[in-house]
Amino acid sequence: MTFKSSPIPFGKSEIFSLGVEVELQIIHPESRNLHPISPEILQEWSLAGPHLKPEIFQSMLEIDTPICKSVQEVEEELLLTGRELLRICKKNGVRLAANGTHPFARWQNRVFYPAERYQNLIERNQHIARRLMIYGLHVHLGTRNGEHCIEMMNEFLYYLPHLLALSASSPYWTGNDTGLASSRITVFEAHPAGGHPCRVENWQDFEDIVGKLMHSNSIQSYKDIWWDIRPSPHFGTLEIRICDGVPGIRRTSRLVAFIHLLARHIQRRLDQGDRRPLPADWMIRENKWRAARSGLDAEILLDNEGRTKPAVTDILDLLADMKDDSQALGYTQYIQDLINIDMKTPSYQQQRNVFSQNESLEDVVDYLCDVFEKDLDVV
Repeated sequence: MTFKSSPIPFGKSEIFSLGVEVELQIIHPESRNLHPISPEILQEWSLAGPHLKPEIFQSMLEIDTPICKSVQEVEEELLLTGRELLRICKKNGVRLAANGTHPFARWQNRVFYPAERYQNLIERNQHIARRLMIYGLHVHLGTRNGEHCIEMMNEFLYYLPHLLALSASSPYWTGNDTGLASSRITVFEAHPAGGHPCRVENWQDFEDIVGKLMHSNSIQSYKDIWWDIRPSPHFGTLEIRICDGVPGIRRTSRLVAFIHLLARHIQRRLDQGDRRPLPADWMIRENKWRAARSGLDAEILLDNEGRTKPAVTDILDLLADMKDDSQALGYTQYIQDLINIDMKTPSYQQQRNVFSQNESLEDVVDYLCDVFEKDLDVV
């Protein structure tokens, strides 16, 4: 008997509307280690809407935005939520940090959040799930329908190394300098439902993959697919998940501005009939490794023929092509700061610079917490 997958409804959303999720570390101010008090913080939460959610560990929280039309709205929502969260954290004697990994905490010491979903995740994936002491930035882009979502996803595959290189902020893992710009992405790669997407050419392909994964008891729903970029049918969005968490809400907003402009840039090309072939699996994997290893110093692959270009050069060329959209959306200052601050001193390099002063990972944690608080204008 031939298996037949069930249709997956795709939610309605305005094209290129935005939703942003930021995963945060809860830090003890004296030990600078992760501190498991998310249940206490969640009990005190009072803002309307979700905004604040638990995560797999009690030393981890997620803040998110409602549906936004622009990066200015995203930034306003994250600042509002961040300020309230920081108020509660100060009351409870803890700090917050936003980057890809904690510099020296050990996954063996983490306390899990008591939710059935996380218990099932740990039961199925064991060691792989227990190591998920990593923190990312997820950006939702509204798309017209399922077919449009897949079309955009396949085009974005060419730009995943750009996004990972720009966001890379996890050079340290359990007290060691990994030699990587992003160690987070290598931890996530081990998850059976993680990594780059399977080959998906249309919405029916996605329904078929999800249906067979569910039929074989590999996943419970499409929400259990944790690809670096994936459709989120419930929201009617394309969800970009490859990015490390980046220090501070201002830096987060600048990266989201780049992603928003990139979506419009891709759409303009598609409207002109310029649709590229799916990048080869080897190319996607190699590009991801190059960005994880070298960040903005990477030479990235441009096509299936193996042509390469420095990541920084290609990003600057893209930004030049997107200048008109940037001005029209009011993103000029975001992009100038992305170039002059974020690209000049990437987060992975800045963390190493801080460490080199006193050879102290505690200093790195203090720096990351200071950046988060400074962005919220909290003294």
